[in-house]
Amino acid sequence: MAQPARPRPRPRLVSKQPVVSGETQVANTVNDEDDLFRRNRGRTAQHWRQLEQSAAKAVPFTISDDDWDPGDREGTSSPKPRKKKWPVKQNDRPCWQGTDVARILSSDNEDDDIQINEHATKNATGNTSPNKRKRERSRSKSITPPPKLTAHQRANVMNLVRQALAYQPRPPSPTLPLDDSTDTIDLDPELAKIAEAVRQRVKHTHIDPEHAGGPESVNIKVRWRPHPLNPSAQEQCWTFTVGRHDTFRELFDEVADLAGVMADQLVISHDHRRVFASGTPQSLRIWAEGDMEACDKHTAEYIRESKRLPSPSRRASTPRRSPSTVPQSDVESDSGSIGDTIKLVLRSAATKDKTFPLTVRSTTTSGAIVKAFLKAAGLPDNYSCVASTSGAGKKLAPFPQLMVDGDKMDSEAEIGDADLEDGDLVEIVGL
Repeated sequence: MAQPARPRPRPRLVSKQPVVSGETQVANTVNDEDDLFRRNRGRTAQHWRQLEQSAAKAVPFTISDDDWDPGDREGTSSPKPRKKKWPVKQNDRPCWQGTDVARILSSDNEDDDIQINEHATKNATGNTSPNKRKRERSRSKSITPPPKLTAHQRANVMNLVRQALAYQPRPPSPTLPLDDSTDTIDLDPELAKIAEAVRQRVKHTHIDPEHAGGPESVNIKVRWRPHPLNPSAQEQCWTFTVGRHDTFRELFDEVADLAGVMADQLVISHDHRRVFASGTPQSLRIWAEGDMEACDKHTAEYIRESKRLPSPSRRASTPRRSPSTVPQSDVESDSGSIGDTIKLVLRSAATKDKTFPLTVRSTTTSGAIVKAFLKAAGLPDNYSCVASTSGAGKKLAPFPQLMVDGDKMDSEAEIGDADLEDGDLVEIVGL
């Protein structure tokens, strides 16, 4: 028979423990610490020596953080496990940067251009770090181009550089005679007879220079004209000998070398008409001597533009005067008279290309200049002032006129309308 359970005793009220003095508390503490260093009296000194030797021979065992399990190693004296270091995220940002806010992006060079992204989410900017923001491409800085130099400024600089470097033109290249001899060629008897017949025919044939157009060699005088706005430049004159049927290509190269300019920038004119390197003295109808004028392209353009502008004498309102000429000796005495004076060089085929200088006013008519030329050349003044209107079958009377740049002037036209300068050559045709 089972015994009945023993009744549980009723708890008793226990009074508080009395306060223990300081000396008693220190004694209790020392006794507790001594209990921690209790000696195992079941092991002898030899046993302890064996344990020390086995501990010295044991291989040190390291426990990694991943293999360590606190449940398997309970009760063993193992080293304290290390705290696992979590990888640091490169793109980790504070929480306040992950909110959906409007961002304003601007670059250093584009302060005026502002780009607003209304929804900058975390996924859109998760791959970029806030410390390494991608800098936007900036506009290239605008560079103001230098001012464009005028033609006369470039001409002045080229002339100063040429004078400073003391440029000496290279001597002309020697021309080797072409060996056209056929003496060393052995021909068949039939071809040899034909060649001998042609050689004898050429030897006995005489060509009159009158029918050939003039002598075989022509003397060309080239006058270099510098830029009008370059006061330090000087005019130069060179003389060349060119074959009648030879082109002016070698003449262009030699003039370019002497003037110190490139051949493609050279402009040569004859009787106010431009001459090209492919021309010949025969094509220009030059007999034995010819005058040409050379300059660069910038100078030619400047002279052409200045001729298009109206002269001050034409803009001034002056009363019309009767046709009159100014003799060469009266230029200084009449310097204060109305109208500007122009020194012209007159030439005609009737005088065998002999030139006559004549100084006239800008208001002088073409007919008065023709009469003055006839008087200076000693020709009879038996020409009519107007073109003949006689019927068919009758011989027309001569009617001399001035020719400027290939255009004939009316006898009542003023010479100032032709925009001529001092030293210009004027032809008298119709004599």
